[in-house]
Amino acid sequence: MFNRRADRSRIKDPGFGEKVAGQFHRIINKDGSFNVEKKGGARDAESGYQYMLELPTGKFFFLILLGFVVVNLLFGLLYYLIGTDNLIGVRGETPIEHFMDCIYFSTQTFTTVGYGAIAPRGIMASTIASFEAMFGLLSFALATGLLYARFSKPKAELLFSKNALIAPFEDGQALMFRFANERSNALVNVKADVILMMLDLNEDNGIRKYYELKLQMSEVLFLAVNWTLVHKVDEESPLFGLNANDLIQAKAEVLILISGYDDVFNQTVHTRFSYTADEWVFGARFKRAFYTDEKGKVALNLEDIHAFEMVEK
Repeated sequence: MFNRRADRSRIKDPGFGEKVAGQFHRIINKDGSFNVEKKGGARDAESGYQYMLELPTGKFFFLILLGFVVVNLLFGLLYYLIGTDNLIGVRGETPIEHFMDCIYFSTQTFTTVGYGAIAPRGIMASTIASFEAMFGLLSFALATGLLYARFSKPKAELLFSKNALIAPFEDGQALMFRFANERSNALVNVKADVILMMLDLNEDNGIRKYYELKLQMSEVLFLAVNWTLVHKVDEESPLFGLNANDLIQAKAEVLILISGYDDVFNQTVHTRFSYTADEWVFGARFKRAFYTDEKGKVALNLEDIHAFEMVEK
């Protein structure tokens, strides 16, 4: 199955391991994360902070809201257990109403709002309220820091085409995929590194083999519109002579690393992506995603990044 003539393009393990046992899955997920689950290891505050920074936005705000609710339920329960007679202004008549008053008092104390409708009375209630107020200040300081760090963290937002194509190119074929910058900021000195992974099923448990895919152009100075990366499938290519079924059987996956300099943050940013063999389309070519309008201005439609058409053989 493998093109032995192109074996010189084989490279060492880039960091994902070579031996495979059991069920095999893609190496890089669609969101750019590695398909690796780490167990054990450090579980300190710094690890938790890093985890919160890397969470998707929806999950991040959900955890913040969940933490707010849980903390106030716990402190509300403490006030309820020491007795509502230690809180001035509780007007509930039933146990449930008393408990809800305790929760309302907890939220006011935790956020340091302090409307004054309910106030602590006695050493026990005042001590708990003092600790809750301090905990609330620390919690909001941490949440604010996390929120700022998430928004200020430099990160490339690149939109990749949903499919990679095996398209006509010169006198033969080429593997093509494209991407564009979703943001309005400028990325300069953009570089692409592309590796092909194929699973050799002829050996025990399977062996991952990695090949460098040489690109027609691996760097651009400015990523102003979309960029189509092209790897010519010739006799020197590890893809030469392979069809769709061969690639699916070999669990082929194209691993992509894009790096560029973000002129807003003045830092280098990176993005990872991959295409598995079932995401390749043979005999197709991309449609044009940008055009020049009447005023001579280039317009890029990001929705057209994915558009392609089949080519008659």
